[in-house]
Amino acid sequence: MCWREAETAEGPVTETGEFTAAVSLAEFLSSNDIGRLSIDERRLIVQQALVVLEQNYALLPFKVARYGINPLQRLRLLLQRLGRPGPPEPEWSFHAELVDVFNSLRDLHTRYVLPLPFAGAAASLPFLLKEFTEAGKRRYLVSRRAPNQPELDLASFRFGVEVTHWSGVPIARAIDRFADRMPGANADARHARAVEQFTVRSLGFGPPPDEDWVTIAYLDLEGRPERVDMAWVAPIVDAFPPGGGAAPGGGLGVALGLDVEGEHIARLRTLLFAPEFVAAESSGEPVMAGPNDIGVAPAMSTVFEARRVRAGGREFGHLRIRRFRLPQLSESGSESAEGRIRAFVREFIRLLGELPQDGLVVDIRGNPGGAISAAELCLQALSPRPVEPEPAQFAATMLNLRICRANDSMAAWLPSMEQALESGAPYSAAIPFTPAEFLAEVPQSYFGPVVLVTDARCYSAADIFAAGFQDNRIGPIVGIHANTGAGGGNVWRLADLLGSLPDADDFPFRPLPDGADLSLVIRRLLRVGPNVGTPLEDYGVVPRPDEDERHVMTRNDILNDEADLMATAANLLARNDPRRLDVELSEVEGELTATFSVLGIDRVDIVVDGRPRLTIDLGGNPGPVPVPGAGTPHTVRVVGFDGTEPVAVRTFLRKANTLQPRKTLNP
Repeated sequence: MCWREAETAEGPVTETGEFTAAVSLAEFLSSNDIGRLSIDERRLIVQQALVVLEQNYALLPFKVARYGINPLQRLRLLLQRLGRPGPPEPEWSFHAELVDVFNSLRDLHTRYVLPLPFAGAAASLPFLLKEFTEAGKRRYLVSRRAPNQPELDLASFRFGVEVTHWSGVPIARAIDRFADRMPGANADARHARAVEQFTVRSLGFGPPPDEDWVTIAYLDLEGRPERVDMAWVAPIVDAFPPGGGAAPGGGLGVALGLDVEGEHIARLRTLLFAPEFVAAESSGEPVMAGPNDIGVAPAMSTVFEARRVRAGGREFGHLRIRRFRLPQLSESGSESAEGRIRAFVREFIRLLGELPQDGLVVDIRGNPGGAISAAELCLQALSPRPVEPEPAQFAATMLNLRICRANDSMAAWLPSMEQALESGAPYSAAIPFTPAEFLAEVPQSYFGPVVLVTDARCYSAADIFAAGFQDNRIGPIVGIHANTGAGGGNVWRLADLLGSLPDADDFPFRPLPDGADLSLVIRRLLRVGPNVGTPLEDYGVVPRPDEDERHVMTRNDILNDEADLMATAANLLARNDPRRLDVELSEVEGELTATFSVLGIDRVDIVVDGRPRLTIDLGGNPGPVPVPGAGTPHTVRVVGFDGTEPVAVRTFLRKANTLQPRKTLNP
């Protein structure tokens, strides 16, 4: 690992949500210094890393045992070396050691971020790669060219050409070597991360590419071998735009579960290769939809993508959730966290209603995470049963206890933290972030069969979504890889820790110099249901061989809108029948009656203000059916069953003296 040293200190200035004009990587590295930190500043960074890993990090004993590592001792040795007399080690070796210590945890939440200007910088080439498997071998196509690239005047290098070599190295071997440098909980996660970042790399989390330019050998669309030289460029992008819920913190507000580097890379890739979606967020003008696409609210144009698909002889919906990043609803970005969560879920529910109702593919491939509650509330919109959210635990340390005592938002964990410190228990009680009463506000909004698509780049809040989907038995999973990214933590940045305690003489946290940063898992999450108590971190969500499917991406998937993947999903959807539960309630002269139009439902129970009032077997679509003893209810729940299994729920609330169906989450 090697950063190049330079003599000058000034670099480009970032602009929120945009990137500065890119310069060549060689020019960026020659004009930006990586030797600006004093010995005292380096010592401060190491001391703060020791504090947060030893006294705040929720996963330290787990990681030490699982990987046979000793990050604390490595930090102590680094601190000792910084105290030696004589000239210091080069600063690049200091950063390299810190990055390696944090990467040894294989935790994409818990990272060291280099100082500016590297924190917001990237190295990129003007195209992306996608991987497919053919004849048992991994192969790579150009999946997207950056728009408006006048310096790349080569007509044959375009979408669909196959890259074979990278500066003389077979491309598969080059990507495998890059994957060896990646953090990640499993081999699939490290490999998928290497593919994603092979042509777009953050300089805030690791070293720049070794070469100033690369020679790419490829087969053109006619199968003829060609070569092209491309220079790395260094765009600067605001890593975590304010107001949008992207910053990997939210410790005392929104509970975030996030791959902190992955969010930066996702935004950078969108800015470079699909800038119209970022522009829609700020302009309020929607991106033009294709004939099978469903329009998405401009504020969430980089979050959702929805379309109608026909495969396997049926039409169904395909709803992509690219991240659980919360929208900025106004120019000021002053909305409450809860208001932004509600807006996210309302848009999800709206899109469900616009899509075909006989089958749905929810696709979270590549999702780096975001707001945990937004993910769990979206699950509730797909389920007839109350969703059990994934609970979270603090590591039982004195410093975490101080944080719980000082913050009302941690009150639920406080009694068990006090008890754990007395008894020697390693963790607090496991308590969910998403309250049951908040989940109860979300109506079931889709009644047909649902399939979830995952891959090894799903992380944190996306892992939580996938785990909840499986644990709450919402439907089968199509796994592109054998596991997800396996991230199960609530992320805080050092800024969250700085704001977590009142000032005191023994205040343990200090801001880091020149924009350097630390992030960590402050609370770990556990699975529920059939996997109750299992850590989500490192174990992830594995497709079940008896219920789920694996799909290996094909050349046809890349070239033809994922046709083979959608066919696999269609086969899974076909295992379950479509359902409908349409209910009309009427109140005449104090009597409540119900009329039904159903499909795939043979019985309904009617619950009035929490009390069961009627069970009726449905033959056809009977009605109107009187509901005895209903009176003038405030709430009516109609639960549809297939055999003994609840499969559909409709809820009615009294508003303006009439019972009205709950169709979405209130603003």
